[in-house]
Order: sequence, then structure tokens, then C-alpha cells
Amino acid sequence: MPRLADHDARRAEIVEALWRVLRRDGIAGVSVRTVAAEAGLSPTALRYYFPTQDALLQTAMVETVTSGAARVVPLLAQAADRTGVERMLLELLPVDERQRADPEIYLALAAHARSSPALAAISEETGAGIRRLAHRAVGILAGSGELRADLDVETTACCLDALLQGLIFQGCARPCLTSPEEIRRTLTGYLDQICCAGTPTKGSGPTR
Repeated sequence: MPRLADHDARRAEIVEALWRVLRRDGIAGVSVRTVAAEAGLSPTALRYYFPTQDALLQTAMVETVTSGAARVVPLLAQAADRTGVERMLLELLPVDERQRADPEIYLALAAHARSSPALAAISEETGAGIRRLAHRAVGILAGSGELRADLDVETTACCLDALLQGLIFQGCARPCLTSPEEIRRTLTGYLDQICCAGTPTKGSGPTR
């Protein structure tokens, strides 16, 4: 057991070093050599855990997805109405520095996915996951009686999916043009449009 614990601890240290290299130098700076140096290891020692650059990048992409899911899934389990849905969806969006870090790296990795089938598969599944989340959110609104009766659930969920993915991209790729306040207002405005009159949240959105 101690040997397994040491193995897991060393792997976690390498992943932390990988994140530091990614945030500082971008994807171009990631290699077995640079991450090994950041972790204080020899390239040979690092290759025991991650034999190639592609293996490092796959791990980085999975970690970004895991980090976002760890924030969103508990809120999804608690969401029972519009207030809960809005709180959950805001946790997915880049409305502060902490929440911007993961999707910024993820989008950079997704751009690299065209040359990596493994990264492409992770990227496609993540996009599908956001779409499923949008469907769950609209389903919650329908179940709570807050979704407008004249709206088609499937179409509304597809529109919400497009909105979420667009806000993630805009908030990370063009933060000077899409501020956190605009992201919050846009999400709140869309929920105002699809929910019955009298159900919008107070103010410009839930307090964080």
C-alpha cells in the first residue's frame, strides 16, 4: 500500500507540474523534458508515468474536464428550480479567474485535437456532456413548472447548449469583449426569456 500511495503522490506532483507549464508556456511549452524539469525529475523517470507528450496532453484535458465536473455535478444534484439551475450553469462559465483557468486550457487543447485522435475523442465527449447538461437544466425548469408552456423542450435545450458553449468560448478567447458581468447578464436574460413571467431571479443573477 505505501508503494501505491507513493506512486499516486508522484503522479499528482507531475500533473501539478504539467499545469504550471501549461499556464506559463502554453501547449507549445509542454514536453516530457519541460514537465520533468518542472517536477524535479529526470525525463526517464517521468516517462514511467507519461511516456509521450500526447499522454501528457491527454491527461491535461481530462483534468480540466474533471475539475469542471467536480464543481458542477453537486449543484446539478441540488437544482430543483430556476434559481438552482442558474447557480449550476454559472459554475460552468468563466465568470472569475478560477473558473476561467480550466476552460482556457481546455480550448487550447481542443484546438490541438485535430492532430490527436485521443484528444479529439475527449473534446467531443466534453461537448456532448455540456449538451446533456443543457437538456437536464431545461428538464428541471419544465419539471418545476417554470418553463414557458409554448416552448419545445428539445429546441430550447439546444439553444441553451449553443449559448453555454458560446459564452465559454467568448469568455476565454475574448475576455476583453465579454466580461464576467456580460456573461451573467446574458445567461440571466436567456432564462428570463424561457421562463414563465414572474419567475426571473432578483437582480442581475444569483449572488456568488
